[in-house]
Amino acid sequence: MFSSMPALHPTRSHMLVGASLIALAAVTSDAFFRVRQNEVAYVTRFGQVISPQSGPLQPGLHFKLPFADDDDRISVSTDTVKIPAMKAFTRDTQEVSLQLSLTYHVPPMAAYHLLYEVGRSGNVDIAHNLESVANDRTRSIVSRRDVTELAGEGRERIMDEIKSVIASELKRLFRVEVEDVQIPVLDFSQQYKDAVNRATLARAQRVQAEQDRERAKVEAETVVVKARGEADSALARAEGQARAVLAQSRAEAEATKLRGDAEASALKAKIDAAGGVDGYARQMQAQAALNWKGAMPQIIGANATQMPMIVPINVVDPSKP
Repeated sequence: MFSSMPALHPTRSHMLVGASLIALAAVTSDAFFRVRQNEVAYVTRFGQVISPQSGPLQPGLHFKLPFADDDDRISVSTDTVKIPAMKAFTRDTQEVSLQLSLTYHVPPMAAYHLLYEVGRSGNVDIAHNLESVANDRTRSIVSRRDVTELAGEGRERIMDEIKSVIASELKRLFRVEVEDVQIPVLDFSQQYKDAVNRATLARAQRVQAEQDRERAKVEAETVVVKARGEADSALARAEGQARAVLAQSRAEAEATKLRGDAEASALKAKIDAAGGVDGYARQMQAQAALNWKGAMPQIIGANATQMPMIVPINVVDPSKP
């Protein structure tokens, strides 16, 4: 009975065994999958999630039916998404360039929502969805502010508002935990930069002009003070000289008065000694007669002519009684 069956060629049998082993290995390898330490996963069977109420599969080795099941894994560790630079317009229609960078992590219980309730099914479009919402909320906030607010004192407050709104919206929509929002790039249009440069230059010129005016004012005040000091000094010198001249005049007048008083006192004494004015007059006449030698004094007038000396006729010879 068995002898009627044809025998397999050794080479052909080896090939069949090898193919069987390969097929078995392929099936076996597709039946197991590994969830890494920073991941959680769900298994779908013909597109339907198996036991979603049980929560995600934790790190480790897990089984799935070959050709029927698929595994969807998602990272739950902290990750950073660098969003390409975007453009926004302020309330006064000034163009602003921004770049955001989001640091976040996916809580394990948010995995199902991100994998199957947001965007396409599976671990796709997640970063794109985060980027779209972040850009939209940023543009909305910037559009309600003037460029002067964004570039001036209100900058930090607006940046904080952008970070807060993005974190709140990403948590509400995607249930992710945003740890930080960085805004490494905030740039303005060339038109605005040129306007700022012109304003800065004008302000610097005004400050310089004000400094020049203050310096000129100080210099003028210095000149005035110096001139006032010199005038006060000159006045003081003049007053001192005037006081000196006045004192000298007073001294000379006092000396003249004293000499006059002395001469008057001496004359009075002589008159008193002569027994009165008449006695003194007679005494003076007698003294003049004694001193007269009979010669006429030579008195030359202005026209070089001799002027006669008039002698009193009542001069008496003191030798005659």
